[in-house]
Amino acid sequence: MSADTDAITLAIAGHEHRDWERYSIDSDFFTPADAWSLSLGIPATAIPDYVKPWAEVQVRLGTDVILTGRVDAVRRRLAKGEHRLELHGRDRAGVLLDCSAPVLARRELTLAEICATYLRPLGIDRMDVQGGDSRKKVTVEPGMSAWEALERAAELAGLWPWFTPDGVLKVAAPDYGRAVDAELILDTTGTKNNVQDLSLEDNCQRRWSEVTVLGQGTGDEHEGAQPAIKAAARDAEAGFARPLIRDAAHLETTAQAQARANKLLSDSIFESWQAVARVRGHRTDSGAVWEPGMHIRLLSTPLGLDVDTMLARRTLSCDRQGGTITTLYLRPWALWLPDTAPKARRKHHKKGGDCCTCDLCAG
Repeated sequence: MSADTDAITLAIAGHEHRDWERYSIDSDFFTPADAWSLSLGIPATAIPDYVKPWAEVQVRLGTDVILTGRVDAVRRRLAKGEHRLELHGRDRAGVLLDCSAPVLARRELTLAEICATYLRPLGIDRMDVQGGDSRKKVTVEPGMSAWEALERAAELAGLWPWFTPDGVLKVAAPDYGRAVDAELILDTTGTKNNVQDLSLEDNCQRRWSEVTVLGQGTGDEHEGAQPAIKAAARDAEAGFARPLIRDAAHLETTAQAQARANKLLSDSIFESWQAVARVRGHRTDSGAVWEPGMHIRLLSTPLGLDVDTMLARRTLSCDRQGGTITTLYLRPWALWLPDTAPKARRKHHKKGGDCCTCDLCAG
């Protein structure tokens, strides 16, 4: 790959390297620790000492930072007439996924306390926590990873954690008022096509007609114990009965159980539909780097598509055969984290006491 204004640059230990033979740089909103790999052929003695596991790196596309993390593995392959170097790593979430949360005398912590107690000692010192009820406490079990503790606390607050390209841990809710970032078009007769190929999957394998969450609140100095917590959410568009029951012992209130049931059901709808598009280059038509969380309008007359979608994952890749390609994984818009979605999208009602039911639909 020749150097140009959109070359992939690896910054490591004050040095910069580019002109890779191939690369793959992933970013997934829902899978922690975005992975990256870079490969090139080199002379046998040309590997600098600073290119090693543990090293901090920053990956850029042109002048835009697209990932901040560390080298996990350095792989070398030697054959007749060939010496190949491969670098593999992940973003800053990798350490949170790999390392256990410390065992503390206090096992019930708020989101803010988890950030201060668990994350800062692991080197996560740049955080942006937005909105949500960060006062709610979660139980951290021995053996949980630091990421599991963070994810549990964020979910209870109605938020989600991820790392921005420049290495900031962000904990926030989706912005469903966001304008459309880009349009993807694939039509057999159109002249505005910007998609190389498009695949579509609609799958009911992990879709549920009703999700019931059971819990048992122990209470505290402010609230009494709730010995039998129950909440349910129903999919009004499910084709037939496919119930799911989950026990959530760490939940303390019916409202928490309802939020969990809503999320489990909306996740099943969210994950049942996916479109995968491959496009040339790594930027939208407006010049922005493709990034998870974008609001994408997908248009394809042959597939009957004119839908708003969320960019859930993208992979930047390049090799000498296929050229520069971005693979985009699209999910339904405004279904993830339903309690932050527009209120008109769902109907909600309570039925006496400790049971709450919520109806969701994919429309």
